[in-house]
Amino acid sequence: MWMSRLADDPRPDTPFPGLDHVANWERMTQARAELDDRVVTWAGGLAAADLSGDLRLALRPDGRRGRRPRWFAVTHMFNHQTHHRGQVHALLTAFGARPLDTDLILMPPLA
Repeated sequence: MWMSRLADDPRPDTPFPGLDHVANWERMTQARAELDDRVVTWAGGLAAADLSGDLRLALRPDGRRGRRPRWFAVTHMFNHQTHHRGQVHALLTAFGARPLDTDLILMPPLA
């Protein structure tokens, strides 16, 4: 969803695609890797001018619109992933799994 707001990505069919939206795990994994590649390429090409100005967007599910600085929206997109990593870690742990480290500092390098 955020890439459709900040870059030229098309808006997803559903705001929260998941297993109910893509029933084939391999296809979902491939789509996730493709999106990750687009995000890395997009972020790597950002210049200071790309982070200036405001972004107009719906702030709530009720459709209320608002304005946020673009740099703040980009920061949110990356920071919010921390929340989701925590959710996944909690779910896996609750089901008895022993997930790998999710701390960015402990994860493998990107290149």
